[in-house]
Formats: sequence, C-alpha cells, structure tokens
Amino acid sequence: MKKVNDTIIYICRLLIMIMIPAMTLVVFAQVVMRYVFLSPFIWAEELARYLLLWISCLGAAYGLREGAHIAVMFLHNRFGRRSRFGLTLFIHLTVIGFFMVCCVAGFQIALAQWDQISPGLQLPMTWAYLSIPVGFTIMTLLTLELLIADCKKFGHAS
Repeated sequence: MKKVNDTIIYICRLLIMIMIPAMTLVVFAQVVMRYVFLSPFIWAEELARYLLLWISCLGAAYGLREGAHIAVMFLHNRFGRRSRFGLTLFIHLTVIGFFMVCCVAGFQIALAQWDQISPGLQLPMTWAYLSIPVGFTIMTLLTLELLIADCKKFGHAS
C-alpha cells in the first residue's frame, strides 16, 4: 500500500507544482488584460478558481502524508500504551469513515453536475466538483496506510 500511496503523492505533488504557476500566470494575465488592455478574458477567473479548488484538495492530501495537519496530542499523551493504541485506532477509523462519507457524497454530487456547463470554460461542472471526492479518496488511502503502520508499530512493541 505504501508504494501505491507514494506514487499517488508523487502525482499529487507534480500536479500541484504545475497548477500553482498556471494559476499565477492566469491571474496575472487576467489583471494585465483587464487593467492595461481593458479586455479581460472571460474564462480566467473561473479557471483560477477551479485550479485553486484542485490545489487545495490535492494539497490537503499531500499535507496529510507529510504530517502537516494539526494534531491535538493532549489527550493522546494522557493515556497509557494500551489505551493509546485504542484511541489511535478509534481516531483512524473515525477519520476513514468521515472521509468515505465525503467520497461517496462528493462523487454523487460531482456526477449530478454533468449537465451543468461552466459559463467561462464551457466544461461540465463535474470537473470542478470532482476535486473534493478525489482529494478525500486519496486521504482515505493515506489514512489506511497510517492505520496499518500504527497497528504494526503497536503489534511489534507488545
């Protein structure tokens, strides 16, 4: 599972590294076209918004892998080793459950938007909405990897 997740995170990182400069260029071009040439692109703000959405969702998954999300360790550090494992297991399973609900609901909403066309880019809105279930699916896989690693860690420490 780690190799699959490593590949997914590599792709996420690559996409983020492409999308951030693309969004920056689009916004810069939009500003120049609007204020210098008085002829803005009709699609630029929409593209920048959708790129930001994808960057945020993929970035959340990348941040999860890198341990960049906040964690409250106060409660975790108050428990003994055995109780700590139970708490860790509960947290991972709760997070996985939440992510899976978000994945299913996100895919349903995204697919329901297929007939709605974006005004600027003239693309199905599904492409914008897919960022959320894709991000949550990746985060589910990463959390499963963390769960497996924690189970092995607690199993070896016994």
